[in-house]
Amino acid sequence: MEHIILKKASELFIKYGFKNVTMDEIANDLGISKKTIYVYYENKSYLVEAVVRYLFNEIVIIIDEIKSLNLNPIEESYKTYNSVSQLLKDEKISIEYQLKKYFPEVYERINDVKYEILQNTITNNLNRGINEGVYRPTIEVNFISKYFLTTVSSIKNYDYFEIDEIEIIPAMKQVLELYFRSIVTEKGLKYLEQIINSDL
Repeated sequence: MEHIILKKASELFIKYGFKNVTMDEIANDLGISKKTIYVYYENKSYLVEAVVRYLFNEIVIIIDEIKSLNLNPIEESYKTYNSVSQLLKDEKISIEYQLKKYFPEVYERINDVKYEILQNTITNNLNRGINEGVYRPTIEVNFISKYFLTTVSSIKNYDYFEIDEIEIIPAMKQVLELYFRSIVTEKGLKYLEQIINSDL
């Protein structure tokens, strides 16, 4: 039952926002009593945190599954982006922004873990890309990984954009292309353009 609650709550939170969805609405959508939800989660904040951890775990599974395919580093990144975009396809307002604004304590608890896992993933991808000759050997891996995460976080927190000015998923696709164009070799550029033209 807990997994069912998490899955339904994640769908509703992504679609309508963490602040807007009530415990009553989640219970009604599942056809259960609100008390059943409280058996597993003491309050909405606990449920929000559980949902975010559930979603992040799903993303880690996606990352690991795609890594096992042994694709070239650029294709691996785009495939990961597409799979995560599918998971979050109904996201209207950035989850990161919502957490920071409405559930800052949850954001603080989760952010460091999320950042560490994502930086390790990007760092591994960069190192492999350099070794395979698709990324320039002169790039500074630690800086580039942090630069990319900072750029993504800036967009997802609407630091320089209004909420209704951008759509998260298309914006991330543009960021991804700009990021790769800044680090690829000629060999990598061929892979990148093939991927962009095939709309992978």
